[in-house]
Amino acid sequence: MTMVGGRCKSASIVLVAILFVVSMAASGFSIAENANQSLPADEARAYTVFAVGDIGLDQLPRANTNRYQYDKVAQLIFDNSPDAFLTLGDAQHNDGELEDYLTYYDTYFNKLKDITYPVPGNHDYYLTDYAEGYFDYFGSPEYCGNSELVLQQEDAEGHSLGYYSFDIGTWHIVALNSYLTHQCELTEDLLPVEGSTAWQQYEWLKADLAAHQDGYTGTIATMHHPLYDWELYYKCEWIAWFDLATQVHLWEVFQEYDVEMVLSGHNHNYQRWTTQDPYGNYDSEGVRQFVAGTGGAYLWQLPPENPLDSVADYPHGIPVETLENLEYYDGDHFGAMRLVLSETGYEYAFISVDGDIIDEGEVVCV
Repeated sequence: MTMVGGRCKSASIVLVAILFVVSMAASGFSIAENANQSLPADEARAYTVFAVGDIGLDQLPRANTNRYQYDKVAQLIFDNSPDAFLTLGDAQHNDGELEDYLTYYDTYFNKLKDITYPVPGNHDYYLTDYAEGYFDYFGSPEYCGNSELVLQQEDAEGHSLGYYSFDIGTWHIVALNSYLTHQCELTEDLLPVEGSTAWQQYEWLKADLAAHQDGYTGTIATMHHPLYDWELYYKCEWIAWFDLATQVHLWEVFQEYDVEMVLSGHNHNYQRWTTQDPYGNYDSEGVRQFVAGTGGAYLWQLPPENPLDSVADYPHGIPVETLENLEYYDGDHFGAMRLVLSETGYEYAFISVDGDIIDEGEVVCV
């Protein structure tokens, strides 16, 4: 499948990753991009990126089960020799404590540490107030080659917040902490209350995207929780449970600054959505969402085809045939998403641990 004319910006300028710093003392954060942690632009080559979330469990891998397959996912990614690996949250279940990271996730994914760019998920905050296990692991250069990025942003009390940005060639990547949006109050305009950590991330995101427009082919956002689930967020109790509607303010920024796609996990399956606006309506100029929560923990299926009397009777939403904006779905395979990023667009594929290409396509920027 080839789709022509994504939201990608025209990349007429070849960028070399440089040290760029914008200080914003009034809001207490800064934008910083380290040349050593970005992959330099090179018009003669494309960059291969793998992405997946919902990876390790608190037991070692097992053969021939529908759970505990994260060793195979790690090997799939390693065998493809990517330039970057984007974790999409919940890299370690169920509680994300440091001991669990070291015992399970690290055993198989440490060989990818130098190219890993993580984001936290909700399981990283279970049993801890500030995801200490996550930040102790990915914030250490022993376990993550990009630990300086992970620790870049802090709250007023010095707790790490885990959002940052970097470049892969002529593509800009913003790695966000979607869990922050669940912990804040909203104004009547559905914006985070000023001074909250979600507000801090929101202000940072706007400033970062404004500073990374010219000369880029496109922008990718990574964050654990998807906005679009099996149905629009306001119709699905599963979404309401995690208050994912609080993410709308982020997607409004994505729309404003022409973000090409958002990569998420959280749902333990693969989903490809068409371009939509922040409110779940089809929009040819909207943002595309991919969900790849297939990193080896366990898998989820869509609801059955027979609709129930009301959405409230089924906590995971409504049947797939009503989901006009959901273009592709797979709940049968562990695997990872592969992106090939170039100056002219990108190729995407969902690849199973057996090496089978389950879904693939290409977007050409015009």
